[in-house]
Amino acid sequence: MNINFKALNKHDANYTEVIELYKEAFPGAKRIPTFLLRYKLRNGKEGFNVLYENDEWIGLIYSAEYKDIVFVQFLAISESSRSQGYGSKVMASLKDRHIGKRIILNIEELDKKATNYEQRVKRKAFYEKNGFISTGYMVKEPDQKYEMLIREGSISKEEIESLYDDLFGSIISFFIRPKVLKI
Repeated sequence: MNINFKALNKHDANYTEVIELYKEAFPGAKRIPTFLLRYKLRNGKEGFNVLYENDEWIGLIYSAEYKDIVFVQFLAISESSRSQGYGSKVMASLKDRHIGKRIILNIEELDKKATNYEQRVKRKAFYEKNGFISTGYMVKEPDQKYEMLIREGSISKEEIESLYDDLFGSIISFFIRPKVLKI
């Protein structure tokens, strides 16, 4: 049973549910600004995919590629599909889709004062179980600090900064580039 990645478009049978899951799973500050997301979708930018197992909708993933790096920005499994191993299946499928590429993602910093500290610990354990390790870098955005994890290799501070420049474009990146900090 493979996980299928289908590019999101407004004609997808689960379009409304996908957008609702996106809004529910990721707080406003973490989400890509709606105007930027619409621009990317309208201009054929790949990355925002609906996840299916056979014909059953199970979630969404948004990733961006830069050189030999795949940056997973969002992954959410639908409520009805959670705790059934789909997250690990998606991670395995992602690895199979991007053979020879480094896969990175950010998780919220393990801050014991955070109200969702236990959730953060479980999230990190999930990714470690699926082959991710710390890059040794934190990414500081205006509202939050994130630990960057990687699967397959390592990454330098310069590569992370170049990735963000490519992701946001030079003008937007000038204003909202996160700071990359060594742990």
